[in-house]
Amino acid sequence: MVKKKITVKLINGFHIRPATKFVKEVRKFSEEIKIKFKKKIIDAKNLFEIQTLGISYNDVITIIVNGENELNTLNILINLLKSFKE
Repeated sequence: MVKKKITVKLINGFHIRPATKFVKEVRKFSEEIKIKFKKKIIDAKNLFEIQTLGISYNDVITIIVNGENELNTLNILINLLKSFKE
């Protein structure tokens, strides 16, 4: 298992548009992928669960990846989140 913290830099937070794009990409991977925010850990392949977190601008989340190619997958997802623009 690998994990990394990232600060969300989306002005309007992790709302439906970026969350949908993120879930679409996450579902391409066979690894188990989770998001930890505050005390909750959710399935990153589930859009509804991501939306229940209420992630806002400058919130820190942790991406957790468990599986065969976890480090590569983690790096791809971190870069994806960094590429999101409002």
